[in-house]
Amino acid sequence: MRTRNDPVRAYNRYSGPFARARGVYFRKVVQRFTPPAGAVLDVGCGQGDFLTACRALGRHGIGVDRDAAWIAACRDRGLEARPGAADALPFDERTFDAVFAQSVLEHVVDPLAVGREMLRVLRPGGCLILSCPTPGSAFWDDPTHVRPWTPASFRTLCEMLSVEVVHLSYVFAFLLGIELSSSVVYRLLNLFPVPLGSNLILVARKP
Repeated sequence: MRTRNDPVRAYNRYSGPFARARGVYFRKVVQRFTPPAGAVLDVGCGQGDFLTACRALGRHGIGVDRDAAWIAACRDRGLEARPGAADALPFDERTFDAVFAQSVLEHVVDPLAVGREMLRVLRPGGCLILSCPTPGSAFWDDPTHVRPWTPASFRTLCEMLSVEVVHLSYVFAFLLGIELSSSVVYRLLNLFPVPLGSNLILVARKP
């Protein structure tokens, strides 16, 4: 769950079992979809949890975030991070072997432009890894959310970006080692009296 002790930074801080599950998820993503000793960009890096997984597994992780406080938090942890926006990344073309963005696209007005910018800095054959929430019962409780994502909308985005879908699944299924992307799943999850969440993970390969 998110911590409550700092109302300014609580939005992106996690603790307890959920924080541990995030750590397992990030390490599994790094192991499966980024090359050993590869260069990995984390767009919207926040406090640096994904970058920490990259470092633990021998990848060269670099984070980008618009919030100067998160950049400072990453640097305090010995992580490499710099200021930047998802639609104007401060890197040359073909710099990274993989680009990761956790809970970013649901906040942007023009996801196609952001996707193209991420692909610009990605090397040919590299993986674009995106994770976003579906239209869950609590999605609109976050006032910064612009649009939810579905398996169909992720596939359409890949068609518009001319990239190949490598993996598309719900995060809980990914953690179980299976691929599951039926739109029925998030409808079923939202029948429960508490919001269980139904985030998706998309992995697409740049030609």
